[in-house]
Amino acid sequence: MRVIRGTEKAGGRVVALGTFDGVHLGHQALLKTAKTYARAHGIPLRVYTFDRHPLEVIAPEYAPKILTTLPEKMSKMCRLGVDEVQLVTFDRNMADMEPEGFLSRLRELMDVRAVVAGWNYTFGRKAGGDAEMLCRDGKEHGYDVLIEEPVTREDGTAISSTLVREELQAGNMDEADSLMRGPYTISGTVVEGKHEGHLLGYPTANVAYPVRKALPAYGVYTCLIDTAERLYTGVMNIGVQPTLPSGKVTVEAHALEGKPELYGKKVRLTVIERLRGEIKFNSVEELREQIKKDKERAIQLFAL
Repeated sequence: MRVIRGTEKAGGRVVALGTFDGVHLGHQALLKTAKTYARAHGIPLRVYTFDRHPLEVIAPEYAPKILTTLPEKMSKMCRLGVDEVQLVTFDRNMADMEPEGFLSRLRELMDVRAVVAGWNYTFGRKAGGDAEMLCRDGKEHGYDVLIEEPVTREDGTAISSTLVREELQAGNMDEADSLMRGPYTISGTVVEGKHEGHLLGYPTANVAYPVRKALPAYGVYTCLIDTAERLYTGVMNIGVQPTLPSGKVTVEAHALEGKPELYGKKVRLTVIERLRGEIKFNSVEELREQIKKDKERAIQLFAL
């Protein structure tokens, strides 16, 4: 899969439009529709998306945390059969572009044969463009427009990035994973911490996660720790460590096997199951005893 930055022009393309944060089941259905059309007509499939969430520019105070970093998003799209991703810089000029200008630019960049977008997709200044405008533009300029209807839960709730974030914030990892059709991951470099894990007898890898990354509810989870060398089973803590506060939110993982030296290495944590919420203990000894129980529980779960 090619990732294109800038204004490289192209021939005939099927274009999928969207933010695609999380590349959840709704996004996957849209990309499947786009790929089916592209393959049937012998045309490459290009995703046209932005390099950041538009709200980070338009209203930073309301910008949501992201479910997938750009590398994670690109990896998922590649596995889904996307041929190209045009990664467009979203800046103030893009935010102020009228909907007609957005569509004009799209047609200038490639010979648009078909556009696939979600039922609620909006574009252009103040979200002035919508599915209806796309359909009108397609008729005027001779390309097909396929509008993907929402994918829903059994209760009729539309699957969205917001819904996935809600499940994460509740610590419902099974639900979040189901909505994304894959486990939730957090990647980063292991950095120096306060070494309190060592002092408690349970050394942890303090992972410097991307600041914009959405985190599950504070608490303790089973996890997988993936390094370049091998995969470890583990238990991880996400939160503010209320018993021994550091003044910041940290993501720390403890390997259940051996004592791997992970400092300075890049790791990917796969969050599996929430064991408990974050608790403030009355003493360090109470904390140590609970960590022991958490580890024993994690070992039992991995043995099942």
